Amino acid sequence: MQINKESRELLEKVMTRLHNFIKNPWETQMEPYQVVPNVFYVGNKYVGSYLLKTDAGLILIDATLQETAYLLIESIRKLGFDPQKIKKLLISHGHIDHCGAARLIQEYTGCEIYFPQGDAFFLTDRRDLLLGDVPDFKVTGNYDYNSQMDFGNIRIKPVHTPGHTPGCTSFLISVDIGTEKLLLGMHGGMGLNGLSLAELEQNHLPASLQKDYEKSLKEISKVPVDIVIPSHISHYPGNYMEMVRENDGSGKSMRIPGAWQQMMQDRISQIENLIERDQKMMSDLNTDI
Repeated sequence: MQINKESRELLEKVMTRLHNFIKNPWETQMEPYQVVPNVFYVGNKYVGSYLLKTDAGLILIDATLQETAYLLIESIRKLGFDPQKIKKLLISHGHIDHCGAARLIQEYTGCEIYFPQGDAFFLTDRRDLLLGDVPDFKVTGNYDYNSQMDFGNIRIKPVHTPGHTPGCTSFLISVDIGTEKLLLGMHGGMGLNGLSLAELEQNHLPASLQKDYEKSLKEISKVPVDIVIPSHISHYPGNYMEMVRENDGSGKSMRIPGAWQQMMQDRISQIENLIERDQKMMSDLNTDI
């Protein structure tokens, strides 16, 4: 089966952008900022990473690319933290832009690394699915989707949201701010690259990932998230950087009612369109036969 035109163009666009940032990592540099008290953005213009100051120590969500690790470390220092004190690294899924720097961070900090069980085979017999060269790292544990990770002032509920990868994991982060509790949401992977039937077939992944993705989006869209923290800024349904500029560190400018639901609905529409295109292609092939 051939990849349809739209999926081929999307894949080419995604991979071209990724390879450009691998070759020119300095182009991704972005100033770190406080989202809300104890939650900080330390990623870059291309891919997100979040530092959490918890009662149990520093927690990092996603590692970014190995080539941009120096920017990540510098961002953490700019915020006044010692990156060597990171206790845990939580990885959302097994793609190079989210776990590429995991080995470097682990060696530098001695941190534990948590990784989705559903993507574990990416690290062994299917390293091609990592989308690039990722140095080996030691996985401490996988996520228990039936419980939350309690770090005192911050609790993280990992949610299995398969689609972008089989083990893609999203994070619902409950933060105590004085007497208030805020819920921050980070979807682990919203890209449709790799999700056409032809791509799934070529990658020897189950066609059911299309429906799994649609179902998981519909389920997690029901969660009453107060603030969206995107894994890729480009996925946010609006001018994210304008909100960042207006944010005073309290997160008030980032509390956009319905933003989480809109972001999920945008992707639901896109996966439904992709499924429809694939079904038409299959129907046309059967007609030709």
